[in-house]
Amino acid sequence: MYPPALAQLAAALAILLSVIIRSIRGGASWQQVEDGQATADTLRDLTGIMSTDDLQQTFGPPRLEDGIFPVTRNEVRRARTGLGYLFGDRWLDGASALVAIISLMPIWPLWNTRQWLDTLLIFAGAYQAAGWIASMRMIRTR
Repeated sequence: MYPPALAQLAAALAILLSVIIRSIRGGASWQQVEDGQATADTLRDLTGIMSTDDLQQTFGPPRLEDGIFPVTRNEVRRARTGLGYLFGDRWLDGASALVAIISLMPIWPLWNTRQWLDTLLIFAGAYQAAGWIASMRMIRTR
């Protein structure tokens, strides 16, 4: 059995690091929704809806005293857009992490699956990179 090549190793570790960071960030945002403390920034992170007017149209107006939107987890899930999934999704990030972990294991010569793992690693890396690029776009618009 052979260890993964240097390029695959670097890509897998970068994907795992990205997944960990995005999971922490996404987890904090979902916790704010659960605690009833969802601000416009929190909802932008989770749904991908960038405009405050669109947020108010989707979720109703925030409370006047603190700017908190009274939303539930299911309401936020229903309002998610494609951009919201790029910012981070538990299932997509988990699939990316699974691909990265499997590509780190020295089992690929046994099943002759290096091309499939490389292809999946490229897709996982592209999803993570697209998420970071979308996040940079969101930071610029704030």
